Amino acid sequence: MNFRSGALPGPVLRSGMPTPDLTPEAFARARAFLEEKGRPLDMARFRHAFEGAVVTEVLDALRAYQNEDGGFGRALEPDCRAPDSSGLATMMALRVLHALDVPADEPLLTETVGWLHAHLHTDLDGSVWPFLPPQAEAHPHAPWWNQGEDGELARTFGGFRVNPRAEIVGRLWHWPELLPGSLIAQLTIETRDALLAGLEDGDVNGHAAAAVFAGALDIADDHRRPVLEYLADVLPGRVQATPDEFARHGLNPLMVASTPEHPLAHALEESLSAALLHLIASQAEDGSWGPDWNWFGQFPQDWPTAEAEWRSALTLDALLALRAWGRLAE
Repeated sequence: MNFRSGALPGPVLRSGMPTPDLTPEAFARARAFLEEKGRPLDMARFRHAFEGAVVTEVLDALRAYQNEDGGFGRALEPDCRAPDSSGLATMMALRVLHALDVPADEPLLTETVGWLHAHLHTDLDGSVWPFLPPQAEAHPHAPWWNQGEDGELARTFGGFRVNPRAEIVGRLWHWPELLPGSLIAQLTIETRDALLAGLEDGDVNGHAAAAVFAGALDIADDHRRPVLEYLADVLPGRVQATPDEFARHGLNPLMVASTPEHPLAHALEESLSAALLHLIASQAEDGSWGPDWNWFGQFPQDWPTAEAEWRSALTLDALLALRAWGRLAE
């Protein structure tokens, strides 16, 4: 089976030599890993993306993480093990639904958007989605999700003005009819202004969320383009570009432009080429790709489960990115 997209030119190294492709044998090892050790959701997404399986298999697997209130929890984002619905897990569900390009009348989508609409927090500074409810603190989680002190999580994530709002708003624009027009317009302006106020250099996921907003072509240019221009200016100096950088957690350019169609891909051409080369070279012997972070000893009995689930999700992400960039060998 031909998994390579011949329409996409392969990236080149600075030497001018093409980057290698992921071999069929390496692809088969990744598939075997997902089949034997992956989450059902990730295997269903793999089968849909690469083998033509029906989309309902993915939707059924995603529903396993949904709660009765329409939101998502149940460790859909493996670094938070709380079962309760949260902005974090519901954002992850929206990410899957966006990738599937489901129609606006898909019930799982309307339930997701309904939960987001109902759980939008509004104050004098605007409207945001907090990442987690307070009760998530009682369940195993990564240190950055700590909220033992009042307001701790909001302080960690800048009041949620950029992350997760920029990603959620960017994806919701794929189905703007699902929210009142005045609300999505307000959210878009507030998100634009928060992004143009500037992102801290080390805010890895904030830049990734901003890139989702900048890449949402349904957003009017007078809101989206200033953000795109800002990111095109700052990102070349902030994304990882060398093997040493790729070996530790940081802003990998593939987090910004996972496909060549993203409007920031051209500004990051050299770093993306290096990132793809590293991605191919960093596949583990068992066929997987793993996280470049850990919980630093917090909830040590639960981190292995989270690590295994991340390994499943990241293996799928790697294969999808390599296919999008034309780096899967025939």
